Amino acid sequence: MRLLTSPRFSNDDLEILKEYTKSVDNTEVFEDALKRGIEGEDVDQYLQTDRFKCMAWMLEQGYLDIKVAYMPEDEQKNPYRLYHEKIGVIEDHDCNRIAFAGSINETKSGWTDNYESFEVFRSWIGREDKRIQDKQDAFDRLWNNEDPEVEVYNLPEAVEKSVTARSPDTIDGLPAINLFLTEEGRDTYTDNDQKDLWPHQEDAINWWKNHDYSGIFAMATGTGKTYTALRAARLQADTRLTVIVVPTKVLVDQWLDELPDVFGPDISVLECTGREDWRSQILSIVDPYRIGDLNEIAEENRTVLITTPHTASSDAFRRAVDHIPSKRLQIIIDEVHGIGSSQFRKTLEIEAGRRLGLSATPNRQWDEEGTQAIYNYFGNHEPFRFSTQNAIENGYLAEYEYHPLLCELTTEEFDEYLEYSNQLGSIEAQLKSSESPPKHLYNQREQLLRQRAQIKKSAIRKPSRFGAFLDTDHPTPAIVFCEDNSQIDELEQELQHRNKSYGVYVSDRADEQASAFHKFETGAIDYLLAIKCLDEGVDVPDCPTAVIISSSTNTREFIQRRGRVLRTSDSKDHAVIYDMLVLPGINAQPDDETALKLVKQELRRAKLLMDAARNGEKAEVQLAKELANYGEQFKTLIYTTEPPDPFENGLPESSSS
Repeated sequence: MRLLTSPRFSNDDLEILKEYTKSVDNTEVFEDALKRGIEGEDVDQYLQTDRFKCMAWMLEQGYLDIKVAYMPEDEQKNPYRLYHEKIGVIEDHDCNRIAFAGSINETKSGWTDNYESFEVFRSWIGREDKRIQDKQDAFDRLWNNEDPEVEVYNLPEAVEKSVTARSPDTIDGLPAINLFLTEEGRDTYTDNDQKDLWPHQEDAINWWKNHDYSGIFAMATGTGKTYTALRAARLQADTRLTVIVVPTKVLVDQWLDELPDVFGPDISVLECTGREDWRSQILSIVDPYRIGDLNEIAEENRTVLITTPHTASSDAFRRAVDHIPSKRLQIIIDEVHGIGSSQFRKTLEIEAGRRLGLSATPNRQWDEEGTQAIYNYFGNHEPFRFSTQNAIENGYLAEYEYHPLLCELTTEEFDEYLEYSNQLGSIEAQLKSSESPPKHLYNQREQLLRQRAQIKKSAIRKPSRFGAFLDTDHPTPAIVFCEDNSQIDELEQELQHRNKSYGVYVSDRADEQASAFHKFETGAIDYLLAIKCLDEGVDVPDCPTAVIISSSTNTREFIQRRGRVLRTSDSKDHAVIYDMLVLPGINAQPDDETALKLVKQELRRAKLLMDAARNGEKAEVQLAKELANYGEQFKTLIYTTEPPDPFENGLPESSSS
């Protein structure tokens, strides 16, 4: 540390110094003035004594170098003028700098009562780095005695000895600098956006720092992943550009709403979605990096490029950001599980120095290669995890009840399901018997799996079972998760027949979302029929009830749907989830393996949802009674079936199921 200070001369001192035409640093007047500043009663006051000891220790240990400034008498100017400038520049190991100009009175009143101010400039904010460099240059001129207005001298040896005589043997145990923060003030201190972080959010950010700023936040839906990610992104001041990748345009808009609250107004945002004009605008951002214009880079505001996987994985976008040094670039990928698909995986070629992925369920079911690609990009270590159960137990998500709605397949549907299972069994046998099975067998298997799954998703009796549910008492408003537009049409008929108010949301168009959500939030409708567009990350209005009409075996899907209704609010003390489980119907035999495996698939989802439900044990007992009607083997499944692990890669269940 380099400290430039000025003696406090008395009027008599100044009169004597006028007689000197040579160097004044070895005069008794000069030395005495400096000693008065370090030996007076003020130094022993509570406010200053510990800080002085710290300074003395730093000087003795060689961490501090002090020089003294003196403004000589000038006939054309005030003979009693002082060097009274107050500037400073601070730099860390990562070359981030701040500078200040001015100061407040170093008294308790100055810090806690007075109306005072000083300027602060930050190297990571827009054009402030140039202001910092100006302060640095001015200080260097003074320090090197190159300013014609000021004479600068080394600290006299006698004065240095007087200072170091007060140095403690150790600085261990010295109180903190924030002497006037009360205990209450220390407890309530927050970052400059005035919003407290929850403990698990602080834990996540610290975990990210400890893992070299690379990793995945596997946090339950509704626990603040977006805000945590933005607060984490703000940590690295030398990072000028942040790329944020989100799966849909609706989510782009949500992130855009949150950016100013966290980063403040001094941030530039470029939306790189389906429009063409981002291609020309992005050049003005990356050109300084391409041509190596460090001054222009330093003058830029921090910039965010927000985009979708379609754009982020494109050659044009990746070529543009390739010009940015990795230490100046960080990337946040929301719903990161999606980026592991073969279609979007090229996004993982972006060389960013800091990387953060977000997903309640980061692993790709049935895609080990895609999952591994994601983990490799984000440091290849386990994610930071904060589960739904953790969130409920700590009060960040609402408790919920789980109620299964049983729906049987018709005889024709189960026979068709059985036929697909037999065909899958034959193909599975061929795949196992061949060392190099032909690709068309894999394609056939995938097609048969989809066709068989569709029987459960679009079961004929689901609309009437939904109608029976509408006739029971249940809390509203409710989100109803459907398979497709055809199923929505059928459910609409049940709602219309009972004069129920409802809306439909089937795309990620912003205008459709705004209209549907407004009606839902204001109570104009009691039911919102939706398909997959609500599965990932969309902030839905507060709602106590979810009705899952159709669901796949993908763990991520029903975890995300559960999360849509678990946000806490004053309008509900708990949420309720109704889940339609498909059963094989009266045609199933007690020892029918296909029927047993069908039920087991449905129970895996039910078990996961029951495990965190406040009525989980009661729901399990009730479901066991219902399954007993099919035979003892079906009843025991409720106790032997394990819920899926959201973090397992999950290869497909046996195709013969």
